[in-house]
Amino acid sequence: MYIVQIASECAPVIKAGGLGDVVYGLSRELEVRGNCVELILPKYDCMRYDHIWGLHDAYRELWVPWYGAAIHCSVYCGWVHGQVCFFIEPHSNDNFFNRGYYYGGNDDNMRFAFFSKAALEFLLKSNKRPDIIHCHDWQTGLVPVMLFEMYKYHGMEHQRVCYTIHNFKHQGIAGADVLWATGLNREPYYFNYDHLGDNFNPFALNFI
Repeated sequence: MYIVQIASECAPVIKAGGLGDVVYGLSRELEVRGNCVELILPKYDCMRYDHIWGLHDAYRELWVPWYGAAIHCSVYCGWVHGQVCFFIEPHSNDNFFNRGYYYGGNDDNMRFAFFSKAALEFLLKSNKRPDIIHCHDWQTGLVPVMLFEMYKYHGMEHQRVCYTIHNFKHQGIAGADVLWATGLNREPYYFNYDHLGDNFNPFALNFI
């Protein structure tokens, strides 16, 4: 089985807590059991590059739709202790992942919404069609929604999703601007039809 993990962490190259350990350990165990596993991660400027082997350009011309325009990204590939990892690097004035930290920005919701969109765009444009896309925590909570509401109409209708919530304490509550940016600004994603300015919860969207 071909499995792609989309996450904000993978130990030891990107580790802020237990999420990174789980993502790496699960990926390794799945491969031991005979599956093909790849990971898609943000390319942070502060990640542990000394734990990446053979880092190289994998996809240079990735254009990710965003706010009605597009942001250019480069995708790099390398091996983290035997695991194939793809790292997405956006080239924009937002500097989503060039800040010297993984989390803690006032726009974390926007940063990881973009990463989620970019991960799906990379799968689409690189013709990768995994059997299962495994998403982790609120940072990738929009991936299943965008997959089934947008990308399935562009050749990704057969992919299935496993969405794991590791920590209910952090839920990534976001404003409507995130929905506008990703192209998901439709009434069903809000709790009430007349509350188009309300916040939304990436966790909750996966249960609508």
